Amino acid sequence: MPLTLNPGSSELQPSKRVLAELKLLEKTAKNVIAGYKTSGETQYMAVLVKAMPLSSKKFTVTSTDLLFLLPPDYPRLPPVGCYLNYPWETLGEGDHHFTLQSYYGAPFLSEEGWYWYCVGLGGGFNRDRWLNAWRPHKRPENGHNLATLFITARHAINSED
Repeated sequence: MPLTLNPGSSELQPSKRVLAELKLLEKTAKNVIAGYKTSGETQYMAVLVKAMPLSSKKFTVTSTDLLFLLPPDYPRLPPVGCYLNYPWETLGEGDHHFTLQSYYGAPFLSEEGWYWYCVGLGGGFNRDRWLNAWRPHKRPENGHNLATLFITARHAINSED
């Protein structure tokens, strides 16, 4: 499916960098919608991946929508985790990364039906370690980008570890 850009009422437009990353993401995620989301006083670029497949060994459902909120200074800083569109129950011992709460400054969106999932590209959620683990490149395809974030999140969410 083609990428859909839904700007809503925002006057903002995605940067060339974000547009290039959305094209990379669409090769992996297939159904991507981009727009804007305001939480508190911060406006985020919102990247929605529709119907991400879920592992039948871990979940009782087959797919979920996944949401990234890109911080205003993206790509210098990555998003803080991601969001799933329903508080899916996991089989077995559960998943300690799916807390149904938001941490590390991530917006709390549970009242809007989005539940935070703690995932990143290494370094935990210590700001200094983040900056060392997150490695975007001038050319999006040569460093960390929305596609690498999505692949990491998909793997973490479906992993039984």
